[in-house]
Amino acid sequence: MAVTALWPINSNPKCVIDYACNPEKTTEKAFEELHISEYAAEDMKKERRAYVTCINCQSEETAAEEFMQTLKLANRKSSRTCFHGYQSFKENEVTAEQAHEIGVKLAERLWGNEFQVVVATHLNTNHYHNHFVLCAVSDVDGHHFHNSPADYKAMRKESDRLCREYGLSVVDFPQGRGRNYAEYMAEKERKPTLRGMIRKDIDNAIKGSMTTQDFYENLESLGYELKLYTQDGKWLSYPSLKPPGAKGFFRFHKLGRGYDLDAIERRVWRNGYPKHEYFNKEERIIQEYRRDNPPPFYMKHSSLYRLYLRYCYELHLIEKHPLAATRVSQHLREDLIRLDRIDAETRLMGKYNIETHEDLFAFQKSVKDRMSELYDMRKELHGIVRKLNKNGDVDEAESMKEQIAALTKELAKLRKQMGLCDDIINRSAKTREELEWLLDEQEKYLGREENDWKETTQQHRGSTEREWTR
Repeated sequence: MAVTALWPINSNPKCVIDYACNPEKTTEKAFEELHISEYAAEDMKKERRAYVTCINCQSEETAAEEFMQTLKLANRKSSRTCFHGYQSFKENEVTAEQAHEIGVKLAERLWGNEFQVVVATHLNTNHYHNHFVLCAVSDVDGHHFHNSPADYKAMRKESDRLCREYGLSVVDFPQGRGRNYAEYMAEKERKPTLRGMIRKDIDNAIKGSMTTQDFYENLESLGYELKLYTQDGKWLSYPSLKPPGAKGFFRFHKLGRGYDLDAIERRVWRNGYPKHEYFNKEERIIQEYRRDNPPPFYMKHSSLYRLYLRYCYELHLIEKHPLAATRVSQHLREDLIRLDRIDAETRLMGKYNIETHEDLFAFQKSVKDRMSELYDMRKELHGIVRKLNKNGDVDEAESMKEQIAALTKELAKLRKQMGLCDDIINRSAKTREELEWLLDEQEKYLGREENDWKETTQQHRGSTEREWTR
């Protein structure tokens, strides 16, 4: 089973080629552990080179220069210099020779007639894998390689064909792209994620819905914005939703398994099934009566009725406040995800006694002044090092380099503090807006409660007066 990938590179191709052709990665561990003579060492070097192959290039040492020369001759306008890809095999399924042979054949069949390619096989892990470094421009006609979906599909198809020729396993039903790595790590460390919060809101909306229209209305009541139709009124191919305060939309089918609209519709449809099969006919009649004739909100439930509700909750026959999730803006949700960053900002403010905006701006100015001072000192030291290298004072130059490294380390710390200060300034403005929004919501809620109380009181008084006139 071989997995493939290919992505563009905009930097100097030498860095990518050096990484792919690293001798420590392209040499088998078994060879390194052998005690060999000088004569055998020469054979060992040849054996190392067996796992790096250049196609349409002279050697791996000159491949980067040849790439750059091809790019210059093509008069390219794009900053893209090369493409970096890999072909990874299942653990303990291939030998080093087989893996490299398959990689070379794959590169020759896909790009060998037009492009310059470096193929290197990495053997430093249990999963042997090939690295491909492909020049972004053809050395034959100057044609640019764009890596379209059709190109990637051809790469995967040809890789599977070679695996079958060598009797290796193949992924017959690929599952597509997995979760984002940052999201995966956050869930692994039990940290909240933005998509996780969205999924939780969708679950709550489904619990309180009997139809899909109910589901959409429940999401909108939680502050979500839905994008389901085009301007022509047609159903979108990829419906999406936008959390309150978020910058962009999230597609339903990208939220994970069970959260595309078809799956959500099935989950909502299941809510329509009768959920009271555990009770007899008399109990269902009582429950329907209590549903249609709820007691006034100011009357307290009896102990027996509260015990009955408790059993219903435990049996999951009814849900307690399925849509009771607080309408929290996206800014506050992002703060929950970035708790580590907020903790660092809080520690910074406590360490330097920052209590007001004036304190923060003064501290930020002192950090900027210190950074400019360190930049000047480091620039001066770099000039001294160049002079010492010209004069041949290697030892003194090394000591100067240590000082430069210390200054660079201190500058990194100060840059981090500057970033924390910028975040504090931005968050303080947003937090002020959030507090104003929360106060408005609280006033609206209290106003609604007061109106409900007045209406109920007037109804109660009206019924009492009618009885008194009788």
